[in-house]
This record gives sequence, C-alpha cells and structure tokens, in this order.
Amino acid sequence: MLARSWRDKSLDRLPMTVRDYLAVKHGDYSSDPYRSGIDWIMDANERAGNQVAFYFICEQTDEKRDTSVNVDEPRMRAMMRSVHARGHEIGIHPGYDTYKNPAKFAQSVSKLRRIMEEEGIKQDVLGGRQHYLRWETPTTAQLWEANGLTYDTTLSYAERAGFRCGTCHEYHMYDLINRKRLNLLQRPLVVMESTVIDMQCMGLGYGDAARELIYRYKRICHQFDGDFTLLWHNSYFENRAAKEMCSDVINAQVPA
Repeated sequence: MLARSWRDKSLDRLPMTVRDYLAVKHGDYSSDPYRSGIDWIMDANERAGNQVAFYFICEQTDEKRDTSVNVDEPRMRAMMRSVHARGHEIGIHPGYDTYKNPAKFAQSVSKLRRIMEEEGIKQDVLGGRQHYLRWETPTTAQLWEANGLTYDTTLSYAERAGFRCGTCHEYHMYDLINRKRLNLLQRPLVVMESTVIDMQCMGLGYGDAARELIYRYKRICHQFDGDFTLLWHNSYFENRAAKEMCSDVINAQVPA
C-alpha cells in the first residue's frame, strides 16, 4: 500500500494509507483495501450473475515482485473459505520466478493444494495465471501440465489488449517438442485493466476511450460466441473511478 501511494504520486492519500497499513499490521483487516477489493469484486459479479476466479501467490520467489503475504495466515485462509463459500473459484498465481523453474513452480502448487485440502475446499478444476504474464514456450506449459493443472490463462500481451492467441475460445495446448496435445487448456486473456489504464501501456486511464476499447473486445467475444476473459487486480480499486469503470464493464450489455 505504501509503495503504491508513492508510485502513483498520490501523496494526498499518504496519511490514510499509513493508517490502513498500521491497522492491518495490528490485525484489523477491515481497513485492508486489497481484501475489500476482493469482496467488492464478488459483490459486483454476483449481482451480474457471474462466477469469478481468484488466483493466489503461494510462494515469494522474488522479493520485489511477489507478495510477502503468507497464504498460510488465518486471514488468508479465511479469505479462501469466503471465496469458496460464495461459489467462486480459487486458483494459483505462480510467482515471478516460477515460469521456468520446476522446483519453485511445484512448491507453489503443492502449497495451495495442501491449504485447500486442510480447509475442505474442493473444486473440479484448478487453474490460474503466471505472475507478470511471464511465459517461456514450451517450458511453462509443460510445468502446468506436469503439475496436473486444468487450465492456464496467461497468454496476453501486457502492453496491448486483444487476442494474442487469435481466439477467444478455450483450447488444448500443444507440446511442440514431444509432438502431442496436452491435457492443459488455455483460456486466452483478452483484457487486463492495467494494460488499458496505465501510462506505460495503452495509457487510456479511466475515461470513455478506455471503456469503449474494452466494450469493443467484449462485443467481439460475444459475436463469436467466445469467452470475454477480463483480469482486474484487487489492488486496482484505490479510487472511485476504478470501481465505476469495472462495474460498467461487468454490466455492459452487448448486442444479441
């Protein structure tokens, strides 16, 4: 939270950020904007009749780019139970250095499976997305396959929204080295909010141009009876404009 205030130069929010940070450090999670972001996502999507997936980083593989929060903490376990009880999906978000590291990847998946089992969380599928969309062909897909995961939804460009895979339909991935179809499914990621909003990417902010771009991709997916896969981080709800845009996208009606 402190790092984000400095990065965004939102120094006017710094006193509030410090207050919230200290409250969370002392066990009061009611002021944690990241937790409230998850609750908000569930509320907004339940009103729209959507089931959503939440991906958890289970191992810190990079001190700067992975969260230091331990998913074994009671508050994280409680969050997983809440997500599951409300009918949403829990998945894996392998850390920054896992995408070509078999040991680190397997350790992350094993930890999530252990916690889910201990909490009585049962799902028919277990999928997720690589942190920072890091991917190496064919290595990363082989890691997902070797660890028995159902699907991955990493394949998108971080700098530009759209159809990196050339489709909005789920498909089986293929191992070009061993010349065989994998059990692993790819669910192509169409839009990531930071890609559209952030200045270092498309830089459209929260205005009409950003909405129209996202609506366009949603219409195309609907036109071809595909899946509009939207990634919205719970850390991107620190202002009203973000929630308003996300809500508009969730509820946007596309032509029949």
